[in-house]
Order: sequence, then structure tokens, then C-alpha cells
Amino acid sequence: MSNLKDENKKQSNTIKEGTEKFLDQQRQQIENTTSNISGTTNKVNDNFNKYQRTNNEIIEKGIDTTNKYQQETFNTIQSISNNSIELQKNILNTYQSAFSRFLNDISKSYWNNYLYPQRYTDVYNKTNQNITDNTINANRRINDLVLGSTETFNKSIEIAQKYYNESVQNYFNFVNKIEKSYYNQ
Repeated sequence: MSNLKDENKKQSNTIKEGTEKFLDQQRQQIENTTSNISGTTNKVNDNFNKYQRTNNEIIEKGIDTTNKYQQETFNTIQSISNNSIELQKNILNTYQSAFSRFLNDISKSYWNNYLYPQRYTDVYNKTNQNITDNTINANRRINDLVLGSTETFNKSIEIAQKYYNESVQNYFNFVNKIEKSYYNQ
């Protein structure tokens, strides 16, 4: 009987040792799993933070570029407007000086002829009206040209902005696919 008790104690001790060994292995596996999960979580967080920094840099560069182009557009439009006004002034000055010279020549050559003063006035008025009409038409054409060019330029900026937005969206979609495939592994 004492052998049976000793044997039961040995078996009980063996079972306890086996159970403790099994429990130690389970604890070690839980620690390893927890460590792996923690490491993976840290890697995912680091990758996500890196991704956000990269995207923020891209967005900031895009905003800076857009602001730069808007400023250049504004400056170009301002320059075109100033040049158009200067051109109109030069055209008027040219017509006025040519017309003044023409009138001077007419008045000198026909100064003594008093029979046709009304005719000279009519010619002057018609010539002046023609010059004014031509100047107005030239200014309208210049304004139409400037306005058309501005509209075309604005359309090109809109298309470029649309392309940029689509590129950024495609980049985000690509990163999301990579992230999903990383989690699925």
C-alpha cells in the first residue's frame, strides 16, 4: 500500500510537472504572440505615420504650386491688361499725330480758299469719326483676344488641377491596396 501511495504521489508530481511545463509553454506562446502583435502594430503605425507625412508633403507641395500658378496667372493677366491699355494709348496717339499733320497740311494748302469751309469741316468730322471707329474696333478686337486667351488659360489650369486630383486619388487607392495586402498576409 505504501508503494501505491508513493506511486500515486509520483504520478501526481509527474502530472503537476507536466501541467506546469505545459502552462509555462502556453505562457511563453502568449508572450511571443503578444510581442509579435505589438511589433506588427508598431510597424503598421509607423508605416501609417510615414504614409500620412508623405501625403501631407504632397498636398503641401500641390497647394504651394497651385498658389504659385495662381499668382503667376494674376500677374500675367495684369501685365496683359496694362500692355493692352498702353497699346490703345499708342494707337490713339499715332492716329492723332497723323491726323493733326494731315489737317495742318490741308489748312496750309487751302487757307486762302474761303469758299469751302463747310466742306473742310465735314471732311474733318468724317475723318475723325473714321479714326475713332477704327480705334474702337481695334480696341474691341484686342480686348476679345485678351479675354479669349484668359479663358483658355483658365480652362488649362482647371484641367491640370483635375489631373492632379485624380493622380492623388490613384496614389491613395494604390496605398490602400498595399495596406490591405499587408494585412491579408
